[in-house]
Amino acid sequence: MYEMRAESTVGRGELVWHVIRKDVAASALCGRYLRHPSPAALLAQIEAAAERYCPTCMTAFGSAVRGHGR
Repeated sequence: MYEMRAESTVGRGELVWHVIRKDVAASALCGRYLRHPSPAALLAQIEAAAERYCPTCMTAFGSAVRGHGR
Protein backbone atom coordinates (compact mmCIF):
# COMPACT_ATOMS: atom_id res chain seq x y z
CA MET A 1 0.00 0.00 0.00
CA TYR A 2 1.25 3.48 -0.86
CA GLU A 3 0.91 6.55 1.33
CA MET A 4 0.30 10.14 0.26
CA ARG A 5 1.95 13.03 2.08
CA ALA A 6 1.38 16.74 1.53
CA GLU A 7 4.21 19.23 1.28
CA SER A 8 3.33 22.87 1.77
CA THR A 9 4.87 25.39 -0.58
CA VAL A 10 5.88 28.19 1.73
CA GLY A 11 4.80 31.56 0.41
CA ARG A 12 2.55 30.17 -2.34
CA GLY A 13 -0.31 28.94 -0.17
CA GLU A 14 -0.68 25.55 -1.81
CA LEU A 15 -0.12 21.90 -1.00
CA VAL A 16 1.63 19.44 -3.27
CA TRP A 17 0.72 15.80 -2.63
CA HIS A 18 3.48 13.21 -3.09
CA VAL A 19 3.40 9.42 -3.13
CA ILE A 20 5.74 7.95 -0.49
CA ARG A 21 8.02 5.06 -1.44
CA LYS A 22 7.36 1.72 0.23
CA ASP A 23 11.02 1.06 1.03
CA VAL A 24 12.05 4.52 2.32
CA ALA A 25 9.33 6.15 4.43
CA ALA A 26 10.57 9.73 4.09
CA SER A 27 11.22 9.62 0.33
CA ALA A 28 8.68 10.35 -2.37
CA LEU A 29 8.57 8.53 -5.72
CA CYS A 30 9.79 11.74 -7.37
CA GLY A 31 12.96 11.62 -5.24
CA ARG A 32 12.11 14.43 -2.81
CA TYR A 33 12.86 13.83 0.86
CA LEU A 34 9.80 14.78 2.93
CA ARG A 35 10.30 15.38 6.62
CA HIS A 36 7.45 15.24 9.08
CA PRO A 37 5.73 18.62 9.00
CA SER A 38 6.47 21.25 11.62
CA PRO A 39 3.60 23.01 13.44
CA ALA A 40 4.00 25.97 11.04
CA ALA A 41 3.79 23.64 8.04
CA LEU A 42 0.68 22.00 9.47
CA LEU A 43 -0.94 25.42 9.77
CA ALA A 44 0.00 26.18 6.16
CA GLN A 45 -1.65 22.89 5.12
CA ILE A 46 -4.87 23.82 6.89
CA GLU A 47 -4.90 27.28 5.31
CA ALA A 48 -3.82 26.22 1.81
CA ALA A 49 -5.67 27.97 -0.98
CA ALA A 50 -4.97 25.22 -3.52
CA GLU A 51 -3.86 21.60 -3.68
CA ARG A 52 -2.26 19.63 -6.48
CA TYR A 53 -0.53 16.30 -7.04
CA CYS A 54 3.15 15.95 -7.89
CA PRO A 55 3.09 14.90 -11.57
CA THR A 56 6.35 12.94 -11.27
CA CYS A 57 5.03 10.94 -8.30
CA MET A 58 1.75 10.25 -10.08
CA THR A 59 3.52 9.01 -13.23
CA ALA A 60 5.77 6.71 -11.17
CA PHE A 61 2.78 5.45 -9.18
CA GLY A 62 0.83 4.70 -12.37
CA SER A 63 3.79 2.73 -13.75
CA ALA A 64 4.12 0.77 -10.49
CA VAL A 65 0.41 -0.10 -10.45
CA ARG A 66 0.38 -1.15 -14.12
CA GLY A 67 3.49 -3.26 -13.51
CA HIS A 68 1.79 -5.23 -10.71
CA GLY A 69 -1.24 -6.01 -12.85
CA ARG A 70 0.73 -8.03 -15.38
